[in-house]
Amino acid sequence: MFYDICIKAIKRGMRPNTHFNKADWKFVIQSFIEQTRLSLTKAQLKNKWDGIKKVWRVWKKLISEIGVGWNIELETISATDEWWKEKILVSCHYQ
Repeated sequence: MFYDICIKAIKRGMRPNTHFNKADWKFVIQSFIEQTRLSLTKAQLKNKWDGIKKVWRVWKKLISEIGVGWNIELETISATDEWWKEKILVSCHYQ
């Protein structure tokens, strides 16, 4: 629900730059309370927002690689077998 609330806020023109302002956060917090009945602080929701941004940056970088795409129907990464083999080798090397 938090993601949907943030997307709704952005589509309403909130977050004109790179962050929500005080009024925007008030909307996000109030919407979250109304939809979940959970009263979280701005700091708690901001931590969630910051975590989402990190994951989004990794995802964005991943799908921007040559030979990689996003399968909308399956909601999965699509890539060539060669790409996957390379990533698995790199992953094994760092473990």
